[in-house]
Amino acid sequence: MLTLRTARTRALISTAALPVAALATVTACGDQKAGSMTVGGAPVAGVHWTVESVTVDGRTTKSPGGAYLEFVSDERVRGNYGCNHFDAEAEVTGDSVDLGKARRTMMLCEDKGVSAFEKTLAGALAEKNTIKAEGDKHDRLTLTRSNGDTVTLAEQRDAKLVGTKWKVTGLTSDDVSSSVPRAARDRASLVFDKDGHVSARLGCNSARAKATVKDGHITFGPLNSTRMGCIGEAAKVEQAMLKVLKDKAGYDIRGDSLTLKKPDGSGIGLTAADG
Repeated sequence: MLTLRTARTRALISTAALPVAALATVTACGDQKAGSMTVGGAPVAGVHWTVESVTVDGRTTKSPGGAYLEFVSDERVRGNYGCNHFDAEAEVTGDSVDLGKARRTMMLCEDKGVSAFEKTLAGALAEKNTIKAEGDKHDRLTLTRSNGDTVTLAEQRDAKLVGTKWKVTGLTSDDVSSSVPRAARDRASLVFDKDGHVSARLGCNSARAKATVKDGHITFGPLNSTRMGCIGEAAKVEQAMLKVLKDKAGYDIRGDSLTLKKPDGSGIGLTAADG
């Protein structure tokens, strides 16, 4: 296994900006090495580990949602701090993980609570953590630093594309992502039904179209939409959605997150809504 300690640069100090699409490219080379990797007594290959909470200096902060880890190989870990995605060099052994230099996206996280959680989680992951599996099915992990700070993780199955209400939470242009503007939050969503259609709330208008899913892509038919006037931040979200829901888009589901992406680098990020 490659030893990285002599040239390590801590994740919290030197995280480099990287577009979401580039993150996918970087991690692709490591996907072939995961195999049946076991860490902390739990099989971790191909598992989406949702971050439940972080405890630092005795204070526990629950995740605002969206944060996760994936063990790509014994030399790489990727995930999300709560808003921004990251891809990190790592030393993964049977009972520990040590993250090195991390590349991350530079999404604008307008929510101060999310931003604070990102900083806390990045700091907790920036040092070596021992790992212990919990639960009868080894479906929970506890990461512990030498000073006693912990990160708790839970195994999460990928949400189903069909039947889930997908809330739009991010916009991507030229491979650079940002969160949905505050004024337009909770105004846009998608629901794919078993009959091969998608129903959409676009920001102001509602729409419906045929949606054919095949080989990691969704091909959308013409949208039948209402014709309400739309201004401000809601109009920005609506235009982004209209662009994505035209013709063909790639899709990827990781845990409760869905990404729809066009070849030109534009796209939208969605999260499975509760209930």
